Amino acid sequence: MASGPSRERFALAGVAIDNLSFAEAVAGMREFLLRGGRGYVVTPNASHVCMLQEDRELREIYGKASFVLADGMSIVFASRLLGSPLPERCSGADLFTSLCEALAPLKMGVFLLGGQGGAEKIAEAKLRREYPGLAVHSYSPPFGFEDDPGETAGIVDRINRSGAQVLFVFVGTPKSERWIFRNFQGLRARLALSLGQALSFYTGAHRRAPRWMQRAGLEWFFRLCQEPGRLWKRYLIGNTRFLLLVAKQFFKRGAVCESKSR
Repeated sequence: MASGPSRERFALAGVAIDNLSFAEAVAGMREFLLRGGRGYVVTPNASHVCMLQEDRELREIYGKASFVLADGMSIVFASRLLGSPLPERCSGADLFTSLCEALAPLKMGVFLLGGQGGAEKIAEAKLRREYPGLAVHSYSPPFGFEDDPGETAGIVDRINRSGAQVLFVFVGTPKSERWIFRNFQGLRARLALSLGQALSFYTGAHRRAPRWMQRAGLEWFFRLCQEPGRLWKRYLIGNTRFLLLVAKQFFKRGAVCESKSR
């Protein structure tokens, strides 16, 4: 796998995050593809940062990613507090459509892996309407596919036969990241992205928070109100843990600065 171009990164609790604006991220991935690069993209949020503290494989996956883009205002706010401000959030849902828009004039193909209730087929038809010239293929794997070698081999073959240069995976974190990492060498796609709920937002299966809530870092609260039973632990306990990680780094940074000033 090729790494992304040399760039400044912000380190948060052991996660190195690219210091890129949204436009720079999309342009960077387009250029990466045009230069013949091969790699994958991860989009950390507060929950992911917490997962990485205890998951060695996930840390390795993030460490070898070609692009690590902040998909969470909590990370942007933390970067400002810690003195290495990221320019903005690179939302996975927005990366999905913007990258498709950038690829359409190049006549490139994309593959959508994941989706519930036929969402992948709805998205496939919608992408073809909105971005003429974009070749789109999709498949929704059965539950537990990641542990089935035969199903995985069939998926890899299906993606390869499609001729898609870009693979979007929508089966949740950390399952998406693990599947990409473990199978990337067998794929002919040159860029793979793990984008969580982006497909559900694109098809309208789930509503996104209003823009003002996204900018204020309150999208998590909007989603919690929509699915409290599923998300309460992730956000209420996970966000508290994330704040503790940021506080630990903040005070450690302050102690180092004070020591240097003496």
